Amino acid sequence: MQIKTKLYQGKVELLFESFRHTYTVTDEENGVFDERLPSTTTALNIIAKPQLIFWAANMAADSMKEQFEPGKTYDELQLDAMIQTARKAHTQKKEVAGTIGSFVHSWVEDYINGKNPAQPVNKQLKTAIAKFMAWVEKHNVKFLVSEQQVYSRKYKYTGTLDFICSIDGKLYIGDLKTSSGIYPEYLIQTSAYRYARTEEFPEEKYAGQIIVRVGKDDGELEIGMVTDDTWYKKMFSTFVFALELYKNMNTLKDFKIERQR
Repeated sequence: MQIKTKLYQGKVELLFESFRHTYTVTDEENGVFDERLPSTTTALNIIAKPQLIFWAANMAADSMKEQFEPGKTYDELQLDAMIQTARKAHTQKKEVAGTIGSFVHSWVEDYINGKNPAQPVNKQLKTAIAKFMAWVEKHNVKFLVSEQQVYSRKYKYTGTLDFICSIDGKLYIGDLKTSSGIYPEYLIQTSAYRYARTEEFPEEKYAGQIIVRVGKDDGELEIGMVTDDTWYKKMFSTFVFALELYKNMNTLKDFKIERQR
């Protein structure tokens, strides 16, 4: 699917291709013509995520533990099959979490757009959505924008923010995650959304960024917020460093080492 968005009062055209998850920008005033630019997610992939390594290792270990029977003898083919299953365990788990995340994202988006989505039958999804709705009612949350493309003309990056909302009357940039925790890169990412959005709409005054995390295993709801402007600036500065590192590393792919003979 392709989504074309006009930004900056029609001066910028952004094309988002969902099947490739790419963003192509035309911003003639800034010398950008049909150029593919990095998204916030792409730039932040340059940051190492050691917790994912431990998580994947634990998934493999759990898989082997489930397959082994004490006292039983296994031949070479059986052992190889068990190892291959363990090797893919983290991918299978990630795919399940991805499905849950996609469903919750779609449900929330429909809710934001006033479509009155039906309650799911799946227990985990139902629990997550019930907790989400309880939070909305408790804090008088009003959703103003959803799935909005953003672009920074100054730093030349793009992305799609999940939502903009008011919480107890204050304005926030928000992101919805299905994960086992709230990690720093989530809030770094929302700082990039906030900067790009404020660059285009300087009249929008934000109280902070927010992460709505839904537990992928138990449906528990957790809210993470950044309301201190000092931390917002530090997080955005970190994003800019990551963006520059990504761009520099990307230029090195064509570098050829001179071989001495």
